[in-house]
Amino acid sequence: MTLKTTFLRSRVARRIFVLFVACALVPMAVLTTLSFVEVSRQLRSQNERQLQQAAKSLGLAIYERLTILDSNLQVASLRIQHGAPLPSPSSEQHFQTVTVWRTQTESKNQDDSISTLTASENAHLRSGKSLIHSGSCSTNRSLKCVLMVRMIDRNDLRSGLIVGEINSNYLWTADRQPADIDLYVLDRNEILYSSNPEMTSAAKIPSRRNSSGIFDWVNRGTIYDAAYRDLFLRAEFHADTWTVILTQNHQDAFAPMQRFRNTLLLVALLAMWIVILLSLIQIRRTMGPLGKLSEGTKQIAEQHFDARVEIGSGDEFEDLAASFNSMSSRLGRQFHTLRAINDIDQAILSSLNRDAVVSTALSRMANLLPSECFAIAIFQPTQSDFASVQMTVREPQSDVQRTFTDLIALSSELQQLQQNRSLEIRLDSSSTPDFLLPLKNLGMTSAFVFPIWLENRPFAALAGGHSTIAPMTSEDIHHARQVADQLAVAFSNVQLIEAMEQLHWGTLTALARAIDAKSAWTAGHSERVTQLALKIGKAMGLPARDLQIMHRGGLLHDVGKIGTAPEILDKQGKLNPQETQLMRDHVRIGIRILEPIAAFTEALPVVAQHHEWFNGGGYPEGLAGEEISLHARIFAVADCYDAMISDRPYRKGLPKKQAVSILKEKSGIQFDPKVIEVFLRLCLEDEASDSPKEDGRLVEQSI
Repeated sequence: MTLKTTFLRSRVARRIFVLFVACALVPMAVLTTLSFVEVSRQLRSQNERQLQQAAKSLGLAIYERLTILDSNLQVASLRIQHGAPLPSPSSEQHFQTVTVWRTQTESKNQDDSISTLTASENAHLRSGKSLIHSGSCSTNRSLKCVLMVRMIDRNDLRSGLIVGEINSNYLWTADRQPADIDLYVLDRNEILYSSNPEMTSAAKIPSRRNSSGIFDWVNRGTIYDAAYRDLFLRAEFHADTWTVILTQNHQDAFAPMQRFRNTLLLVALLAMWIVILLSLIQIRRTMGPLGKLSEGTKQIAEQHFDARVEIGSGDEFEDLAASFNSMSSRLGRQFHTLRAINDIDQAILSSLNRDAVVSTALSRMANLLPSECFAIAIFQPTQSDFASVQMTVREPQSDVQRTFTDLIALSSELQQLQQNRSLEIRLDSSSTPDFLLPLKNLGMTSAFVFPIWLENRPFAALAGGHSTIAPMTSEDIHHARQVADQLAVAFSNVQLIEAMEQLHWGTLTALARAIDAKSAWTAGHSERVTQLALKIGKAMGLPARDLQIMHRGGLLHDVGKIGTAPEILDKQGKLNPQETQLMRDHVRIGIRILEPIAAFTEALPVVAQHHEWFNGGGYPEGLAGEEISLHARIFAVADCYDAMISDRPYRKGLPKKQAVSILKEKSGIQFDPKVIEVFLRLCLEDEASDSPKEDGRLVEQSI
C-alpha cells in the first residue's frame, strides 16, 4: 500500500503539514528529554527523602520503645518494692530475661559489661533513671544484646538493681522494613543490630556530620544509598549515641528508571512515525468536517449536550456526525444521572445519623428514578421470630416524609430480600408484604425493592412505587442498585460512628471509675460530679460542644489522684502541710497525664483549674475571676458540693441543705456568683433535706 502525497503540492497543505509535524514532534522531543531528566531527578530526590524519613521514623520508634521498656521496668521495680514476685519473661514479653541483682557479686556473675558501675552511672541510677548497656545475649554469648538497668529503690541502695535483657525482636524488628532495605544500628561504630547478616561491613558514616543525613557507600563493589539518624541516649539512659542506618542497593532503587528510559525511547520513535503518517492522512481527508466536529466537541466540553453537528458529506464523516449526535444525547442523560447519583452519594455519606441518611436519600431519589413514590425500610430483629420495621415514605408529588413502624415475620418477608438483589412486587394482591403496605395505602400498585445488606443480612430496603404498571429499565435498576449499595456504606458508617462513640464514653467512664476506686471514699465521685456539672451547664445555656468538653474533662478531673498515695487519700485525721501539698499535686499530675492526648486539649482546663478560687486563693496557679475557664468554675461548685455531702474518712457527709448554704456563703470568694445563682435555682427544684449546723471550713477540705 502506497500513500499518495499529491495533495502536498498545495502550499497550504505543505504549510499545515510542516506546522503539524513541527508542533507535534519538536515539543514531543523536548518534553521527552525534560521528562526523563526531571523524573530521574525527582526519583532520586524522592528515594532519598523516603529513605531519610524512614530512618527518622524508625529512630523515633526505637526511642519510643526504649521509653516503653523503661516504663515497664519502672513498674516491675515498684512491684518488687511492694513485695510482688519478679515478673517472668512470659509476662514481660518485651524483655528476654528480667533479673534482680542484690549485690555487686551477683552482677559480676551475670554480665561483665556492667559488673562495675562508674560513679556517673551510679549517680544516673540514683536519679531514678534507667541505664542502657550493650552486652552479650543470655542465649548466645557471641551476639550483642541491649540491657536495661534500674535501681529498685533509689532511696535504698541495698534494694539492688533490676536488669532486663531487651527482646531484640521487639526493639529492632517491630517495624517491618521492605525486603530491599537493610537496617543497621551502631553503638560507637560497633554493630548492635544488622538485618542482613551476609553484609560483611556496616555503612561508613561521614566523620563530620549532622544528627541525620544521607550518604553513599560501597560494599564488595556494590553502591548503596543510605540514610542515618542519631539517637541521643545520654540524658535519659546514660548511653552513647546510637545511629540508625537504612541502606538500599542503588541499582535496585533506580531499576524502574532504566525501564522507563527504554520504554520512553520506543514510545517517542513510535509516536514520531504515527504523527507523520496520520498528519498526511488527516490533512488529505479532513478539513471542513473536522472543524464542525471540533466545534461540537467544545460544546460537549461546556456541557451543552443539546448541541448537534450537521454534516452532509455523504461519507463516514456524515455517519460520524450522526453517531456524535447520538452520543451527545446519551452523554447528556448519563451526565445528569451520574450527577444525581453523585449528589445522593455525597449527601448520604456526609450524614452522621441514620435518620439523616434516610431523609437525604429520599429527598434526592426523584431526580434519579422515574418512580412516583420512594421509601426506605429498616429492619431490626427482635428476640422472637419477628423483626421491627421502621419505614420512611416520601409521598407522591410531595416533599412530605412520613415514618411507619410495624412487626414483620423474619422467616417469610425477609427471605426474598436475602436471596435477591432486586425484586418487582405487585401490591394489588393479598400477599403484599407487610412492610410495603404504606405504599399500597398511597395508591401504588407495584414496587421495585432493592435490599440493603449489612453483616450478611438484609438490614434495610430501598423501594420505588408505581401507581401503574411501569417496568424499570435495566439502566434504572443498575442506578437504584448503586444507591442501595451506597446506603449500605452510609448505614455501616453510622453504626461505626455510634459504636466508636459508645466505646469512647465507655472508656472514659471506666477510667473515671478506676480513678475513684483507688479509695473507697470516692467511689462514683467523678460520675456524680460530671452529671451535676452538666446539669448546671445546660441550665446556663451552654452549647452541646461545651457540654461534651465538660463531660470529658469531668470524668477525668481527678485522674492525677492515680499518683496520690492511698494513705493520704484514706487518712482519717487532718492532713499536715506536706501531705496537703502531695494531695494538691494531683492537679499537676493530671495535667501531665492528659497533655499528650490531643483530643483532651480543650478539656484540660477542667482538670487544671477546678480547685482555683474565684478570688484567686485557690491552687495550683492562683487564678482569679474569668482567668478561670467557665467549665472549671462550674466544676468547682459541683466538685465541692459532692465532696461535702459524701462521707470522708475524717467526717460524715453533710446534709444537702447545709452544703448548699456553705456554697452560697462562699459565692464570690471561692465560687463564681453566676454559677452559684444557677446552682441555687436548680436546688430549689429538688426536694430539700434537713439542714444541720453549717461549717464553712469543710469547703476548704474538699480537695
